[in-house]
Amino acid sequence: MQFDSYEQALEFLFQAVDYEKLTRYKYDIPGFDLERVERLLSQVGSPHRELAAVHVAGTKGKGSTATMIAHFLSAMGLKVGLFTSPHLVHLEERIKVNGEMIGRDDVRRLLGRLRPHVEKKRRGNPLFAPTFFEIITALGLMYFRETGVDWTVLEVGMGGRLDATNVILPRVSVITAIGFDHMDKLGNTLGQIAGEKAGIIKEGVPVVSSPQHLEALESIEKKCSERSAPLYLVGRDIEVVGVKALALDGITCSVKTWKGTYTDLRLPLLGSHQAENLATAIGAMEVLAEGGGLSWNETAAREALRGLKCPARIEVISERPLVILDAAHNVSSMRALVDTLRNAMSFDRLVLVLGLSMDKDLEGIFKEVVPVAHRVILTAADTPRAAPPSLLAERISAYLGGGKKALVVEDPRRALEQARKLARPEDCICITGSFYLAGKIKELFESGVL
Repeated sequence: MQFDSYEQALEFLFQAVDYEKLTRYKYDIPGFDLERVERLLSQVGSPHRELAAVHVAGTKGKGSTATMIAHFLSAMGLKVGLFTSPHLVHLEERIKVNGEMIGRDDVRRLLGRLRPHVEKKRRGNPLFAPTFFEIITALGLMYFRETGVDWTVLEVGMGGRLDATNVILPRVSVITAIGFDHMDKLGNTLGQIAGEKAGIIKEGVPVVSSPQHLEALESIEKKCSERSAPLYLVGRDIEVVGVKALALDGITCSVKTWKGTYTDLRLPLLGSHQAENLATAIGAMEVLAEGGGLSWNETAAREALRGLKCPARIEVISERPLVILDAAHNVSSMRALVDTLRNAMSFDRLVLVLGLSMDKDLEGIFKEVVPVAHRVILTAADTPRAAPPSLLAERISAYLGGGKKALVVEDPRRALEQARKLARPEDCICITGSFYLAGKIKELFESGVL
């Protein structure tokens, strides 16, 4: 039941429930059902059971860490599949092999293979039909098996316990820094949120974790104990030392693990928080190397870091004025962005272009970023989750101070145009608040419109 075109295949895909675009829904079974994903995958030969995998969950840094691990493996001459979400501009960004996006014809063809099984469920009971994320996860796993990857790195979409990617049995589970996000779905405490993230921990499978708040760490340690999973913790078993900013060229740092020291590594990503992500990724590589078959060492790490890119993670997209694009969308990621702006960059005034989703901790984000801004422009990406800029303007006023007022510019393109009018060559324009806003700006730059 092949589709005649890529566009027809996407129309079929987007008929599925897409929880990425919804703000109000119940996070439980049957809405998120791993058995449903297992059944769908079984119809196409259970590709997930044939893949050597790394599974990455967390609140902050999971995308960067997953990208680093995939980059490390690829730089060793291996064929590596990387599954991430959401995408910025192109759907195909979610599924890559050695940095190359899946082709549109492959998307069309593989969705055609999934089509009869999905449509059967839709006809039977649409409420229990596979979701958008479940279908795209199945598509990715099929593509990775078909292309014969040596390793697969999968980033969790949300949570962990009920996430569609959790059907995988990984060689190592990775949990990056846990903070407050999706609280209406995952819980109101760090312990509850960490419990959901720790749902990716499997029996006997080693776990590498970024530094965690005590409450989150207790949940992770409890799950590791229950499942006899060895835990390697950054800050205890893995240490980061000597972090130095290199202006717009990234950072340098050293990482000490239980096996050795990686001295003065140069990471071409902005922000001291990336050092912890790097240490977490190196810890995961150490675990994989101990499992055999990988010639991993300090030299391999140093060589692999060259050319590493993580789009929309404090990404410099233009200079004079400096234009920074970042997908920070919760309090912890916004704090990391502000720390980098304050301590690693040189500019006169900050013009902030901010667009947030309605289900975020708006006040918490305002407290972090608004005080450092000279001017604030509020906008919104084209998604049902976007908070109306006029509503943001009402709620942000208490954080502006000095009688300042935020500008409301609904269209992201016009918002950036306005920011450029306000900014002098020595200033910085920072666009942040959501992946959707970052994606729209990225698309405009790629198309040459801006």
